[in-house]
Amino acid sequence: MARMAAVFTVLSCMASASAWAASDCPFPQGMQASIGASKQAIEARQAGVAKDELLSRISPAVNGPMSQMLKSIVDEVYDYPALLPEVYAAFRFEHCFVSQQHPEQVAAMKFADAYPLLKQCEQVEPQGARPPCAMRVVHTVSGIPE
Repeated sequence: MARMAAVFTVLSCMASASAWAASDCPFPQGMQASIGASKQAIEARQAGVAKDELLSRISPAVNGPMSQMLKSIVDEVYDYPALLPEVYAAFRFEHCFVSQQHPEQVAAMKFADAYPLLKQCEQVEPQGARPPCAMRVVHTVSGIPE
């Protein structure tokens, strides 16, 4: 349980970051946080932490858009069969990056459309080609050119 206390530490700390006030994914903090939160959510799921428990760890002090991003990450990690951490984190990184220029198009994306493509990325060889594949999924699903 001590290990789980460290899980989502990033989420608790993010509430105090003034940069979050401007956007749910400011550069570069938002992209770094999306990667960290993605990996922490996957670790929590693998460790048997219940989804509701993880959601309860999101500090009430986290602003609305940021809180929504974190909840989306938890939903995606828990509501779908597991993805490799490097694939999912790369997807969330690019999702965050592209949302800075195209917020409406990225917000309209459905993870259900991205998931099967991300599963295909897990099969890509060599392993180092998997994150770029996952990043391209954002563009494929959103229709935003790379």
